[in-house]
Amino acid sequence: MAPAPKSSGSIPFIVSTDTKKPDPEIRKFIRSHVMMGKNRGKTFRPKYNKTTESNIPEALHNSRSRPGGEEGYDDNAPIALTPVVVPRRVGGDLSFIRFADTIEDSSVAVILEFSSIAKKLLFPLESCISFDVREKSGWMEALSVDAAYLHALAFSTQAYFDLMSGRTPNKRPTSAYPHMLKTLRLLRERLDLPEHDVAVKSSFTTAAVVLCLAFHAHIMGEHETARHHMLGLRKIVDLNGGLEGLKNEKLVIELLRCDMGMALHNGTKLVFFSDLAREPYWPYPDFTSYSITADPEDEPLLATLDTELATAWRTMKQFCTLVNHAAAAGRKLPKRNLLDTMASVMYRLLHMRFARGSPSEVMRLGLLAFCSNVFLQWASVRLPYTHFPTTYQDNLVNLELPAPDNDYSGTNNLPAPRLLLWLLTVGAISVFGVDDEAWLKYWLRVNLELCGINSWPAMCTVLDSFMWVGVVQDAPGKAVFDSTMSSSLCLEFD
Repeated sequence: MAPAPKSSGSIPFIVSTDTKKPDPEIRKFIRSHVMMGKNRGKTFRPKYNKTTESNIPEALHNSRSRPGGEEGYDDNAPIALTPVVVPRRVGGDLSFIRFADTIEDSSVAVILEFSSIAKKLLFPLESCISFDVREKSGWMEALSVDAAYLHALAFSTQAYFDLMSGRTPNKRPTSAYPHMLKTLRLLRERLDLPEHDVAVKSSFTTAAVVLCLAFHAHIMGEHETARHHMLGLRKIVDLNGGLEGLKNEKLVIELLRCDMGMALHNGTKLVFFSDLAREPYWPYPDFTSYSITADPEDEPLLATLDTELATAWRTMKQFCTLVNHAAAAGRKLPKRNLLDTMASVMYRLLHMRFARGSPSEVMRLGLLAFCSNVFLQWASVRLPYTHFPTTYQDNLVNLELPAPDNDYSGTNNLPAPRLLLWLLTVGAISVFGVDDEAWLKYWLRVNLELCGINSWPAMCTVLDSFMWVGVVQDAPGKAVFDSTMSSSLCLEFD
């Protein structure tokens, strides 16, 4: 073995040519090189208090490790470990999408804002219903491939925010929505495709585009145009083999909500379930798997009503019980529960008709108003009804109740005042507007006094005995109750 050269700052080479053990000097020399850099002492990680990002000193936010050779940097000094600050996410799901067409930043901002709050704005039961994240991603991805859908979402979301801010959409000409004009052009081109391009014509984004157009025409008061678009949706659904063929429950929910909302607000004919021979009613849901059955205390009241109406009442009451239990437990229900109940109950109610002022007709209208509040009503926006409030009020005034000794309320109190409290409160939070406050509050006040109710908990007991969904209706119901109790009523009600 060759002797080790003296170290002169360069890296030495040791050449071994035999199998003898190296002498102690060479072994010491090798060991010293192996241990170089390992005997400088331990470098401890600096300790920081567990604090929020905002409390970390600014110097740490801005500090960056500088490469060797920079002024003031010592290659041999211990390295100070700087905590890495991960920036918060900027924007939402659309922030990094490459859109299907050119669109201005302001429109993107509106779409972003709407997409972040859409469920809370559009679905009263959002806190209790589970919406599939995969469905949302599908809707978002469509913005990158479908230009018509992109522009449709741009003008419809802007129209919604116009409503929220108090601006009247029907005061703005169609030309004020350039995205709508482009949507119409792109949709026309798509529908003019050859017959073999059925998949394009019947895609879920095409249905969503037409739905946006129907919604806009509806809020603009263009009822004939809105119905024209709904009939177009009918054709798209038929191309898919029916509502179930769409294979997108959220889209089905939106289609039916639009159809029922237009029928309620404008008195127009329903597009879906209008021909029961071709499209039978949606079947009632079965809630027995949740151990929820009909409330026996409702039976004396339901015995006085039409049989089909009584079945619709039982189904809706069970759904409300299920939602209230879910809200209390902090869990969410499958959206199929919402779809099945909404479609099966509301379409039957919309097709029923009974004699004016009869218990069945009043209860039909009351249940319809209740369902519209739970299923259809948007947050912060209420479109004006054109005929439903008048019909509802007229039937309430002419209601022919059974004699007081027929106590179908399940309590020892007079049935008529308790039932009227429910009917009036439901109407107040879902149907009636400012113009109805005078007669409505007077009538509410009279029946509150007849029932001896002077507190909101006592009022809740009455409302719960019929049907009530706390997460949706407690806040507006309490506002109506407080306003009624605090108002000075000196009008004579005829």
